[in-house]
Amino acid sequence: MSSAWNQLHPGRGLYKSFLHLGRVQQQQSFSNSASLAMNVALLTAWGKPPTYITGVPSLPAPSPSQLQLKVLAVGVPRAAKGRALGKHSSIKGGLPFDPSVDGVGLDESTGKKYYIAPVAAPLFAERANVERRLMAELPSEADPVTVAALVNPVSSSWMALNVRVTGGCKGRNLFIVGATTESGRYAVRVARHLGAAKIVGASRTEETLDKVEGLDERVLLTDPLEVPKTVGPIDIVLDYIGGHTNVAVMKTVEIQEGKGLQYVSVGGVAGHENLVIPASLLNARDIRIIGSGMGAITLDDIVKQMPGLVAFLSKIKRPANVVTAPLADIETAWDSTGEKERLVLIP
Repeated sequence: MSSAWNQLHPGRGLYKSFLHLGRVQQQQSFSNSASLAMNVALLTAWGKPPTYITGVPSLPAPSPSQLQLKVLAVGVPRAAKGRALGKHSSIKGGLPFDPSVDGVGLDESTGKKYYIAPVAAPLFAERANVERRLMAELPSEADPVTVAALVNPVSSSWMALNVRVTGGCKGRNLFIVGATTESGRYAVRVARHLGAAKIVGASRTEETLDKVEGLDERVLLTDPLEVPKTVGPIDIVLDYIGGHTNVAVMKTVEIQEGKGLQYVSVGGVAGHENLVIPASLLNARDIRIIGSGMGAITLDDIVKQMPGLVAFLSKIKRPANVVTAPLADIETAWDSTGEKERLVLIP
């Protein structure tokens, strides 16, 4: 993780004191008024769902650099599940712990809605104090639940193409491995929005690949892999699958001399932890391999990209696979959704 990201994590330890209410009340001079209490959800054991805790003291007043927001919606992406297992690279500190990643909040004094950046504040709560630079205002018509649900699958390609790929994707040819995955389908829309010249989708299943909208060409991931000549040279590969497919793609796609191929490892649906790439392949072809996880992206990158990302998200209609649940039901809702469903918690 970059040092910029690490600077955010000490603030997440604020909720450690929620289990020691007497001491917190003494230090922060909280009153016993019910109006100052709020409800939160915290991990008390790694690998278990967060526990809903009622009546904890409210937050202190925000600093001049912060806004206190009413939390409207918080997604539960894989990163949040990984943080709850205690295995995610973004974890700093011990239990109790809030594994939330990002979400949407409301400034009740102005009525403005904001997207809250990853790990900017503990969001499994009714309110959060958030640094102003770590939020981006949403258009008034934006649906908080949709933004919270889709920011994770959409941002994977958004950040890869805007930050990790040198020169961006405008006017370039893109090859998406795993175009039938949820993130892969959104990558098609993101790439088109960003001005990609040609978008090629690849998958093992012809029937589902045919249903992916917005593709210029489709390639079946056969063994051995065959890429039709009509596909032409490829500038960027977004790989959501990983495993043995990456070597086959690197060997087979046409690479234009003098431009090279930027190969971005975004996901690992195949379940293979390691990239096993022959040195001879890297010596024989002009290929640059790039990662695009949270540890590869700086806080400044996130802040710079948030306005464009949330504007894009705000135009997407809520898909049918989004499931909502009250934060109070977090313990039962945590593992209740299907593999293709997106859980959003409402405090």
